[in-house]
Amino acid sequence: LWLQGGVTHHETFDPKPLAPADVRGQYNPIATTLPGYHVSEKLPRLAGLTDKLAVVRSVTHRESAHERGSMYMVEGRRPGRGASGSQPSGNPQLGSIVAHELGASEGLPAFVSNPGRDFTSRFVGSGWLPPGTNAFAGYNAQSLATNKSIDADRFGNRLSLRSSLAQPAGPTSAWDEFDEKAVEVIASGKGAQAFDWRQESDETKALYGLGSKGGGLGELSLTARRLVEAGVRFVTCGQNSWDYHSTIFPQCDKRLPRFDAGFAGLVTDLDQRGLLDETLVVYLTEYGRTPKINSQAGRDHWPSVFSVAFAGAGIKTGQVIGASDAQGASPVERPVTPEEIAATILHLVGIDPRTDFVKPDGRPIQYVDHANPVSELLA
Repeated sequence: LWLQGGVTHHETFDPKPLAPADVRGQYNPIATTLPGYHVSEKLPRLAGLTDKLAVVRSVTHRESAHERGSMYMVEGRRPGRGASGSQPSGNPQLGSIVAHELGASEGLPAFVSNPGRDFTSRFVGSGWLPPGTNAFAGYNAQSLATNKSIDADRFGNRLSLRSSLAQPAGPTSAWDEFDEKAVEVIASGKGAQAFDWRQESDETKALYGLGSKGGGLGELSLTARRLVEAGVRFVTCGQNSWDYHSTIFPQCDKRLPRFDAGFAGLVTDLDQRGLLDETLVVYLTEYGRTPKINSQAGRDHWPSVFSVAFAGAGIKTGQVIGASDAQGASPVERPVTPEEIAATILHLVGIDPRTDFVKPDGRPIQYVDHANPVSELLA
């Protein structure tokens, strides 16, 4: 679950009820299933599931720009000088690493980003890995699943037109292995069906807080479960920004219940289906928000400390790792870096984070440098 924009840790997993009013904010803390640990009152379902979660409250780095903070968190490697929204880092995101190492299965792409048109998708990708490891944009298959006007003949005509326009571009052309896989997914119908969350029962939809119209993180999380169940290796889901420099509380009033339902629904659904023990669930964001509420009733960018959460395969759940200070400004216990998070994720899916890879320019590189998995997270 990639919630881009910088989710406030004060209003989610790290409330500060004893801090001054301009730090603690408007929400009260509520008890969880873990003695002594409280979360925001806006996360009641997650509060009842903390025995199935591992929350890390001490993630820290120094990248305060959205683009660079996002690259750091989804790639596990601090972007080099010059990397920005218009200049990608050149490093692969974690989903591409998993796709490269584990490959596709069941006739579906190895890596799906759903809906695949979020802010972060503009500047992260497969980097120095083969282009075929890039994310398949979920909205393509989703539109086909629901748009009955695009029949097989019309789709075939579109393929013919695109093929005629494709021009060679070095070792891989525009019509490469990745495009062929995308066509296979859509044309076979299996991929489109996996994206069609409307096939689920009303009871299952309710787990994610969904009605007949769907929408929001609940729809994306339910689709993620269907994709994983169908054989996709790695799914990233999330849309819209959490970058609330002003009026943060009216925004959180609307968004946090959806986050609560989408995250809790996914963990609950996987657990009920017997899939949680073999599926790693991770909630990430690029950084947190400032301890002090600003003059526009918002919070600004704050990479010094923030919270993430894990569930599922290989995670030692029912625990909180690390802590921030009394105002949520800096870590005071067990700082955790983006490199350690990346190493943990790769380790848990069976990939050695120190795997050597030779870049196209001939230089050797490892997936993660100078970091080991967070040992406290491992069951």
